[in-house]
Amino acid sequence: MARQPQVTRTIQTTKAKVLCIDLVSEQPFTKEVVLPRTYKDERSMMKKLKPMLDSETVKVVHVQSFVVESTLYGMTEEEFIEKATILPARNSKI
Repeated sequence: MARQPQVTRTIQTTKAKVLCIDLVSEQPFTKEVVLPRTYKDERSMMKKLKPMLDSETVKVVHVQSFVVESTLYGMTEEEFIEKATILPARNSKI
């Protein structure tokens, strides 16, 4: 079987272990979340986490730990053309 050309990207994600409080039971719990990109500090990470996790019954309290992971993603060119969004052409400086 012939090798199929692929479109690949290495993407960095941040896997965080987050301490939350259940406001109904008043009990703490830990939630693992995968965030796109990397973050310079805990404050930046909390800005991203709060809209994702905070609700009427849950509050994010603290990032207990995190690790940055690099993962290679890929798909065939056919899949890429089928699923990708067409963007305007970049201005070239020749």
